[in-house]
Amino acid sequence: MTERILLPLLLLAVLAPVSAPAVALHDPTRPTDPELYFGRHAGAAGRPWILHSILNAPDRRIAIINGKRVREGERIGSARVLRIGTSDVLLQTGKRRLTLRLLPASTRVTP
Repeated sequence: MTERILLPLLLLAVLAPVSAPAVALHDPTRPTDPELYFGRHAGAAGRPWILHSILNAPDRRIAIINGKRVREGERIGSARVLRIGTSDVLLQTGKRRLTLRLLPASTRVTP
């Protein structure tokens, strides 16, 4: 009697996850998608902003965003560069702000 109940329950437990539809979960730690946050025309030509590199010298700070060299106060597409840090750049468009990061803190190595 126990085997007649146990076998179907085992099969149900094994096959149920396969037949259930996949549910997309929202990851609260995922970085903001500029296109969703700022709208369709996020960067130049509607592309999202991509931070390629930062030059942080005592006399100047320069960031390369979407292949274009920008300094603090300059514009890139519809956004203004507010601040250039050692590994991030703060952009503002309208009343919204977005931080572009070069590397996550967990992958940075200090020699």
